[in-house]
Amino acid sequence: MLRTGLAVLAVSCLSATAMADDDRGLEFRIGATAHDLSDHVEDGPNITVDVLFASPDFLDVIWSPRPYVYGSFNTNGLTNFGAAGLAWNWEFADGWNLEVREGLSYNDGVVDIDENSPPGDPTRIRLATTRALMGNEILFHTALGLDYDLTETWSIGAYYEHISHGQILASGRNQALDNVGIRLGYRWGR
Repeated sequence: MLRTGLAVLAVSCLSATAMADDDRGLEFRIGATAHDLSDHVEDGPNITVDVLFASPDFLDVIWSPRPYVYGSFNTNGLTNFGAAGLAWNWEFADGWNLEVREGLSYNDGVVDIDENSPPGDPTRIRLATTRALMGNEILFHTALGLDYDLTETWSIGAYYEHISHGQILASGRNQALDNVGIRLGYRWGR
């Protein structure tokens, strides 16, 4: 999990110098992700909703990232989360965009198993075998996406996201979540 986070951070650092001012304006995205790919403990797809805002001028010094808010809702009633942070966009070919995100998220998942419960406790066994043990409610949200502009306002894309505390925001349990998904976007003000 730490390697995944470091790989995304490396891509963001390498591509940051090539990123130009982002004039994409307000954007709304809806999507779906395959949930918990790394451990396969939790199941069911997630429905995602995403709003990206125009980059304010004061963020020009860090290559004009767009602030975002994001929600991911599990269709099986398992771990849901919301996130906010910054998204950097790099158009590397006509209509093709690479997006790197860094932010913080809040999840409603299981933090850990009660260490005082006996090993044979049915609740302990159920949680250990059916839920990702997140380690904390507040986690980093890191994502890497590839989008294609269908028109001036519509885009379609695929992305990978990871939420984890990375032994920085908490210690101990850190099963995290890795999701892969597709999304459809609509922009205003470009």
